[in-house]
Amino acid sequence: MDFCELPPILTIFCLLRNAPNLEKLKIMITDNEQKVEANGVFQNAQWTGGMCANLQIVQMARISWLPNEMSFIELILSKASLLRTISVTHGEKCLMSNEDALSELLKYKRASPQAQILFKGKCS
Repeated sequence: MDFCELPPILTIFCLLRNAPNLEKLKIMITDNEQKVEANGVFQNAQWTGGMCANLQIVQMARISWLPNEMSFIELILSKASLLRTISVTHGEKCLMSNEDALSELLKYKRASPQAQILFKGKCS
């Protein structure tokens, strides 16, 4: 998955819209330079009722803490009412320190009271 360009971002939302029974989502992020801003307002506009209704586990590997990636995590946390865990491993090119990123993640509103954020360090 590439959160740096519009087509892959729209593809992930297409997948989420067409997989209402999806319980587990694993995303491997490719290292790239963010070319388009797909902020929270844009991503929220892609959301439709019933998306991620059964989503319980999200794994994101090789995250760089790009704004588009952070907005996607914030959206999932705020909309997935059955989410239990979102686990994150970071890649080589991080835009902010892990401490700053995790501090930001902990501020995000959660639709699921049991949703946990797990940081697993660097992706191997």
